[in-house]
Amino acid sequence: MALQLLQEMTLKLTSELNVETLLENILNSAIKVVGAVAGSLILLDRRADELVFEVVVGGSGEALEGRRMPKDKGIAGWVLHTRAPLIVDDVSRDERFYKEFDGGDFHTANIICVPLITRGTIVGVLEVLNRVSGEPFNQADLDLLMTFAAQSATAIQNARLVQALRREKERIVALEEDVRKRLARDLHDGPTQLLAAIRMNLQFTRKLLVHEPQKVDNELAGLLPIVDRALKQVRTLLFDLRPVTLETEGLVPALKFYARQLEDTEGFSVMLDPGGFDRRLAGRKEKEIFSVVQEALGNIRKHAKARRVWINLSIDNGRLSVIVRDDGIGFDTTKIDPTRGREGSLGMINMRERAEMLGGELSISSALGQGTIVSLNVPLGGNGSRSD
Repeated sequence: MALQLLQEMTLKLTSELNVETLLENILNSAIKVVGAVAGSLILLDRRADELVFEVVVGGSGEALEGRRMPKDKGIAGWVLHTRAPLIVDDVSRDERFYKEFDGGDFHTANIICVPLITRGTIVGVLEVLNRVSGEPFNQADLDLLMTFAAQSATAIQNARLVQALRREKERIVALEEDVRKRLARDLHDGPTQLLAAIRMNLQFTRKLLVHEPQKVDNELAGLLPIVDRALKQVRTLLFDLRPVTLETEGLVPALKFYARQLEDTEGFSVMLDPGGFDRRLAGRKEKEIFSVVQEALGNIRKHAKARRVWINLSIDNGRLSVIVRDDGIGFDTTKIDPTRGREGSLGMINMRERAEMLGGELSISSALGQGTIVSLNVPLGGNGSRSD
């Protein structure tokens, strides 16, 4: 009967891809399969290096959900560290029991705690507390829970992967939409305005051709700088979309080209100091580093009202440092949500994610009236060969 119930529960778990719902189902099923009063599903937060009570049923219930504890504390910590299941018949006599979370109207008498392991990776532990019958847990209960835990750990990882893929898809769609909006805005504010001015001048020139033909040459000569400016802006937009120089010549030549383009089309000067860096980088590093610089310069163009911009590269202990600094109006970094970026754009989060993909670090410092500094530090790695 217990095995049949276990099979039914396992089938139900494998079809659930919503992580929150899945965790609740796992814990409720575990409590049911061994006839326990309460339980908790405790997962490992690898970034914080802590254990988190993700779901709690019975006992202290909702008061415990979301609580954290050191990963080496309590019976849960012991099971996580040893990767071995454990039955404790009387927790009051076990020094490993973490009493901080036990109290109120509920008191833990006995416990089964099993590790959640999938493909050799431990994701957390599963605990069930106090048999409904009042009897102690036995080896049969432990065997059932271990089998269930193995299936549950795999289900958790699969659901997390699906969730991560969905989030990544949503992020990519949001980034693509952001790029389209920026391109539309740049086209509207740049070449479109210049083309409109050219059209008006041409209409005026046609009238001159009839009434004052002697002035046509001067009028046409005045159009040439406007046409040149529009052409430069279009070329800059094309370079933004696909920096061919980056692909053919490398990071520093691409930055030099981009700096010249910006000086021709924007109201600020760009000073580039390569710091002796002249090598090609392996894989996608050049593209990702250039994209961070591109994003930083894009923010300067839109928000900073800067007159001067500095781009400095340097190498130290096998790491490349890229610093983009401006003398613009700056901003209050305490009012910026790092998950959304400046003024609701995806710029900052995009830069940070690119830095993480490179195994590097990104920092942004700014103050009102004192400009902004964007610093990227990444490991060089490899021997300079490229493989896209």
